[in-house]
Amino acid sequence: MDTKAFENLELIPQLLQKIESMEERLKKFTPAVTTKKEVAKFLNRSERTINRYIAEGFLKEGYHFDRKSDKLLVFIEDKILEFRDQLNRGIINEKIAV
Repeated sequence: MDTKAFENLELIPQLLQKIESMEERLKKFTPAVTTKKEVAKFLNRSERTINRYIAEGFLKEGYHFDRKSDKLLVFIEDKILEFRDQLNRGIINEKIAV
């Protein structure tokens, strides 16, 4: 068996430590996007537009957010990131309210 294939295995713990360190640093710079106000700011839209996205089905309950009560919504960060990417790529064809 070729031992050269195992030479770099000792680097795995160092790489893992660097990845974990980078993830921690990234968390410090990633804005929270769990409230309607935070989502509006993150998407560079108004809270009224977020309400419209919900009413028109662009943002879906159970996928983009969970409803904790009639007035309390908790947005799912990963899904909001996905939604922003879809907006930026033009996948979501949002209507412009006049």
